[in-house]
Amino acid sequence: MELRVLEYFLSIADIGSVTAAAQQVHVTQPSLSRQIRQLEKELGLTLFRRGEGALRLTPAGRAFLPVARDLTARARLARDTARSMASGDGVPLTVIAPPTTVTDVVAPYVVASGPEGQITDVVEASPHGVYGALAVGQADFAIGTRPPPTDLSYVVLGQARVWAQVVSAHPWAGRDDVTLEDLSTGPVIVMDELHGVRRVLDEAVAKAGLGYQASYVARAPAVAQALAAAGKGVCVVSDDPRFGLRSLPIRLDDELLHITLFGAWDPTHYAAAQIRSCLDGLAGFCRDLFASPPGMTSDHTPAT
Repeated sequence: MELRVLEYFLSIADIGSVTAAAQQVHVTQPSLSRQIRQLEKELGLTLFRRGEGALRLTPAGRAFLPVARDLTARARLARDTARSMASGDGVPLTVIAPPTTVTDVVAPYVVASGPEGQITDVVEASPHGVYGALAVGQADFAIGTRPPPTDLSYVVLGQARVWAQVVSAHPWAGRDDVTLEDLSTGPVIVMDELHGVRRVLDEAVAKAGLGYQASYVARAPAVAQALAAAGKGVCVVSDDPRFGLRSLPIRLDDELLHITLFGAWDPTHYAAAQIRSCLDGLAGFCRDLFASPPGMTSDHTPAT
């Protein structure tokens, strides 16, 4: 069965005349009739009732009609996608990222990009699983909080601050920031060890030779914030505040605690240039979003 013949079938079904359909598809009438009969033979079905100069669909023809439309539509989509893949331009992009990054970074960027935006789909994954999911083809590029594997190209998108969030009645609520020493003095609500925020907090605390009392360990940032809003402690997250919480930056000796976001892709991807362009735009968006210092668009491409 050839897709071209299916298109002939659809033309006759829509027009109701072999003669008019032949003119529309630029095929002689005898040739068109012959190919439709061959299609019926291949299918083992009679698709048209013939007589009085017109063709009408049989019940079998009516049942086959939506199948033919679906097949030809998919074929056109496949051709258009292949052309886009070959040119590397205009391919809708899918990104895989942790849920917090999707909510606070990717979704606002999609809105800011407007109708010409290239990201059209998002897959959520745990922070430690984004690069593995990218490797098996679940997305065109990934955003992660760990340095990507050496076989991927990447750009540094920005540095998102890690916040200590407190209720408005908390003694720290009127302060400009808190320190690691402050966090070591009371109950802290932290993310589980799979989250990048927990990793950078633990690394900073260990480097400072300090510790903290983890009163609760949450798997979802919103739950950590809800526990803090319920008065169960100070939560450490990178999310925008919820539930009326106040966000305080965590000050280290010479900087504020932050988590780095990496945009990574396979350098052999057919749309690698488009992905890089999209990530450059996202990096600029992140600079404004995070108020990062200049120079946050460094990139790396593995040797080939």
